[in-house]
Amino acid sequence: MNPSTFPSAATALWLGATLAMGAPQATPADGPSATGEPPALDPGKAELEVREHYAKAHPEVQEFVRLTVRTFGRGGMWLNENAFAGLSAAERDERIRYLTTLLNESDYGRHLCRGLAEAGSLKDARLVPGLMKVAGYHRDDRDYDCRPKWMAVAALARQESDEAVPLLISLVDHGNQNTRMWARAALARRTGQDFKEDKTAWASWWQAQGHAAVDPKFLEPWQPPAGIKPEGQ
Repeated sequence: MNPSTFPSAATALWLGATLAMGAPQATPADGPSATGEPPALDPGKAELEVREHYAKAHPEVQEFVRLTVRTFGRGGMWLNENAFAGLSAAERDERIRYLTTLLNESDYGRHLCRGLAEAGSLKDARLVPGLMKVAGYHRDDRDYDCRPKWMAVAALARQESDEAVPLLISLVDHGNQNTRMWARAALARRTGQDFKEDKTAWASWWQAQGHAAVDPKFLEPWQPPAGIKPEGQ
């Protein structure tokens, strides 16, 4: 047997822990329940997503994706990819239109988080502008809650949108760990590369693939809000 097919030690420990907790029960159609709720998180599917879509990311980024699953999956703030696969075409379109309005027309805040989790499971170009709006939120005058921001970045990872790449590049050195790790994860998923926090390297590679040059404003070093020290200082 090829040793490369064995899971890593970290993966083995993670799978063991999820099995020990008991696998969540999915609805019969492996889609939303009769109440419209998505099925419970399936740890096996979550791990498969990491292996298939984040394999080119740095191991630290891969483990951060797994940490997100473990931390937020049980509370319904992290859903499996395609968790709404059981919706009819009409139901899916209705949900996307609702989320599009929510993300485009709402103020920034944690009341968006459930919708952001759902948007991450519904790959549709109509969701991208609203997700970019939330992911791009920033204040220079004071600190702010970054949970909606990083959840929007994580949802953009699954959208794999070229439109979002410059914004994601701008966030790879963000002072919030969740935000910068998910920006790197999203870029690795879309590009198969990982230039860590080097914005110039990301931008140069992206332009070399035939895309327009990244706006220089996205390449400026991240600056914390007034009076706030970056993490670790």
